[in-house]
Amino acid sequence: MPPAEGGATIPADAHRPVPGGLRVRDITFFVVAAAAPLGYAVGSVPLAIGRGGIGTAGMFLLVGLFLALFAVGYVAMSRHIANAGALFSYVAAGLGRPLGLGTAFVAVLAYALAATGSIGAFAVFGMQALQSLTGIASPWWVWGLGATFAMAGLGLLNVDLNVKLLGFVMVIEVAVLLILSFGIVVAGGAEGLSFDALRPTAIAGGQTGVILMLTFAAFSGFEATALFREEARDPERTVRRAAFLSIAAIALIQALVTWAVVQAFGSKAMAAANAQPTELFFIAARSFVGGWLANVMTVLVVTSWFASILAFHNATARYLHVLGRDGAIPGVLARRSGKTGAPWVASLLHSGFSLAAVLCCIGWGLDPYLDFFVVGSVPVSVSIPAMECLTAIAIFAFFLRDRRGQSVWIVRVAPLLSAVLLGAVLYFVLDNIPFYTAREGAVNWIMPSLNLAVLGAGIARALQLRRSRPGLYRRIGHWGEASASARS
Repeated sequence: MPPAEGGATIPADAHRPVPGGLRVRDITFFVVAAAAPLGYAVGSVPLAIGRGGIGTAGMFLLVGLFLALFAVGYVAMSRHIANAGALFSYVAAGLGRPLGLGTAFVAVLAYALAATGSIGAFAVFGMQALQSLTGIASPWWVWGLGATFAMAGLGLLNVDLNVKLLGFVMVIEVAVLLILSFGIVVAGGAEGLSFDALRPTAIAGGQTGVILMLTFAAFSGFEATALFREEARDPERTVRRAAFLSIAAIALIQALVTWAVVQAFGSKAMAAANAQPTELFFIAARSFVGGWLANVMTVLVVTSWFASILAFHNATARYLHVLGRDGAIPGVLARRSGKTGAPWVASLLHSGFSLAAVLCCIGWGLDPYLDFFVVGSVPVSVSIPAMECLTAIAIFAFFLRDRRGQSVWIVRVAPLLSAVLLGAVLYFVLDNIPFYTAREGAVNWIMPSLNLAVLGAGIARALQLRRSRPGLYRRIGHWGEASASARS
């Protein structure tokens, strides 16, 4: 293991070239699979309709536009930051390395919790599916431990294999959702088809904050497109197209499905969503397509959640790999497998974290969904829009003195507008945390505050490196970049 500048030791295999075989569709599969289209629709859309209103359908399109605006500057930045660090690399380049490293630590926490917390949801839907289809009861922890070990094993394999698995699951999920939507539309819904759910008055007339919080969660992870640039066949083109394609796919699919399920219940949609939220989609499937589709959906909800677990696990491992390669955390985390190219040490670290979390949940008698998944995902729901807002500001700052041949729209107007919009999203998320957790008291500020604690730890680490190891400090967010221009 050769010493890096500044005295740190970086494993030689951290610099091993990674086969660049990922295409636009491959990375898009990763992002859309992480969003768990079927699992999200069944688990979150009824809650959004019941608590927020039928304008949920239109809000998906609106949020998609918000994020597409953010992606304008995001993909422009990717041309100048030749690093798989994504958000934290951009913040480091635009707003300085200390804030950049702090953002990196927050990103690791977000993706790690997203993957680990989803194990709880997977376990609950898994045991419910088995009970529903066979009548066999099973403890949730069997499913939780099984998912953890499966995630650990697949995380060590070649990323192409993970892409094939995630792509296969995602295609089936989307097909099922489209079949359901088509069946409802052909039948004319419960009271005839209406486009009221897509009208601005429906979006603004309901509980906008609630709808915005839940719909924004459907897009969590789209920014991970840049994490795979070093494994992409054509990094610049692939990241750009995958970012916009994944946003469009999530927005259009969820908007269509939500609109269709509203048609399935007509004027009683909100009441039905509140009365039977976990059964809403299955009732619609039985009524408009047949019991066979409801049974297929029961199984696919489980696989959908596992696909999300695996996608966020891969994102976590790659963030840890980049940080280890930069020397910001122990260099051993930068190791890549000689056979598969996977960041195997980082992958195992996150798998160990997930196993410990599952065992604690079992030992303390916590609810796998309400405690492990819902409460555990609060830091994620806050950190994703916060990091994207900070990144939008960083993009503006990066191009402020030199537009590098880009138009004013791309590097000035779009980043500033997206920063304002994402700041509003963040406000609504924070304001609706008690609603999301269904709890009162300290938990509603302790969980979001984890992000501030981790951000502070990252900033402190960067300042410590600047004093003691300036060589490593200069590497933060810029490994492999020929023309880093971040400020100190």
